[in-house]
Amino acid sequence: MNRDSRILRRSLGAVAGGLLALVLVGCGSGATKGGGDATAAGQADPGAFPVTVETQFGSATIPKAPQRVVALGWSDQDAALALGVKPVAIVKTEDSFKNGVGPWAEQALGDARPQVLDTTDGYPIEKIAALRPDLILAVQSGMTSADYDKLSKIAPTVGYLKGRTTYGTPWQEQTELIGKALGRGKEATQAIAAVDQSLAQDAAKYPQLKGKSFVYAYPQPSNGRMVLYTDARTKVLEQVGLTLDPVVSSAPKLNSFSNALSMEHLGSLTSQALLVWYGTPENQQQLESNPVFKGLPAVTSGAYLPVNRTLAQASSAPSVLSIPWSADQILPALAKSLH
Repeated sequence: MNRDSRILRRSLGAVAGGLLALVLVGCGSGATKGGGDATAAGQADPGAFPVTVETQFGSATIPKAPQRVVALGWSDQDAALALGVKPVAIVKTEDSFKNGVGPWAEQALGDARPQVLDTTDGYPIEKIAALRPDLILAVQSGMTSADYDKLSKIAPTVGYLKGRTTYGTPWQEQTELIGKALGRGKEATQAIAAVDQSLAQDAAKYPQLKGKSFVYAYPQPSNGRMVLYTDARTKVLEQVGLTLDPVVSSAPKLNSFSNALSMEHLGSLTSQALLVWYGTPENQQQLESNPVFKGLPAVTSGAYLPVNRTLAQASSAPSVLSIPWSADQILPALAKSLH
């Protein structure tokens, strides 16, 4: 199930070579089979432990380099993998993901096989405890105070920072927090810099994107509206020069990560580029057959990009591994139609 589908339900009722070479430095070939010890390539930064990480619900003190990491955030495993640590368990995001990770993380995962936890009905506390973790990551998560109380009794638990919303941690901060918890702050800084450099190179490669307006949306026919995103996925696109269309900010606020536009006002989506991900093929067919939708500027100019579930997952929870992969899927297609 895509992250957005689950959050909305609760709220409303191969990686670029340069980066991969950096984040996989020193990765070993050891596997994590059936919940075995995490493979931790390389070494922690000198003097990194013990370390205390202060987050929204309390502090987590990690006495030494963790060997059995459980990643409960939606892309926390990406950050850990990028820093050379292979978790013993991760959360289920998409049924189609082989070994539980997106295609952008498969090389970093290697032959490790973490247990994939279904958190649809909450965190499976007994299963997590049975894994005997020495660190639980829940940075890009919907963890509550009650969840934290249970999880922190099992192992030091690193959630999101005070003041952040659920699933609302910027990818840079996520990487920094996880890097600190793993004792790999230097590698985290390098990984963030590599992604920033990659996006800067994309901006230079596709100058036609600069200043062009865009909307990233999700149709909800049953509710008669379009969800217009304002979260991390739009921030990444802004980093390469695109500009979020004013229609998004003027639409009524839906939740912490999106606004909503009534289908009656579909014609107001006059942005130069339009990205839409769909929960079902039927939703896509219904929207694309709408005469108003067909006449939108982005659609008539060819700057409309239907986003599949894999790409939607990658962009909705961007990470140091998924961002370059997503950029390769999105930017060339948009640049081709934007002049």
